[in-house]
Amino acid sequence: MKQITCIVAILLLSAYVIPGVFAQTLMSDEFTGAGQDLQSFWQVKDGDKSPWELKGGMLMAEAGFDQNVWTDDTSTRFYQVTDQDQFDIETAMTVDYGDACTVAGIIVYSATTKDHQDRDGQWVTLKLWGRGAAQGNNAVLQYQRRQNDDSALGYVGTQPDYNPSQGVIPVELRVKRDGDDYESWFKPNAEGDWVSVGKVTNELAEPLEVGIYVGICEGATDAGRMTVTFDYFREASSPATPVDPRDRLAVTWGELKRQ
Repeated sequence: MKQITCIVAILLLSAYVIPGVFAQTLMSDEFTGAGQDLQSFWQVKDGDKSPWELKGGMLMAEAGFDQNVWTDDTSTRFYQVTDQDQFDIETAMTVDYGDACTVAGIIVYSATTKDHQDRDGQWVTLKLWGRGAAQGNNAVLQYQRRQNDDSALGYVGTQPDYNPSQGVIPVELRVKRDGDDYESWFKPNAEGDWVSVGKVTNELAEPLEVGIYVGICEGATDAGRMTVTFDYFREASSPATPVDPRDRLAVTWGELKRQ
């Protein structure tokens, strides 16, 4: 009897001390702590590359150089481990960047899945890609898997009619999982209706690492910079409105540019 009790105790303890042994339900977070006091359900990858802190109900990160989510994931990533077959998550972020290639967004990452080029690691990501002077110092929204944004599969390399200039860019992002199906939306200027981005099928083996990330996807320069402020990470709070970006977003973004 003592042996059985000890085995049960060891198994229960391992769930707390060994990350990923038992997956968890995704937890919402309003980032109300201080310093680096993240809730215990978060894990941080490469946190030393992009200095970050909790301050004023925000998760704030100064993105480091040589960090990207494209060929490989070299970003600073804040994530939770889960085996949930269905979830619907959103985050609001304000990106302030200039004179550099930058990335920030939501990611669903599987370390145990081979990608379409037979490499270890595959993902689905919805991200804001800030572009440097060579591409006009403006940003675009992208929906991608690893090193691929094939529109025939539902991915998006450049969201139509959304092209904010570098500087302060508020945006809300949303990704929904239903088995192997992933659907995404965003809110330009972090307000209004959810605008559809894409729906894809991607077989990602569990456990999944689900969360948010930042990075400057080029080498260090004097001018290049990015600060990202995440307001929250949580279950989606309202139904997604099926808005066709060709019908609505051109008007919305045009209105924003006139303000």
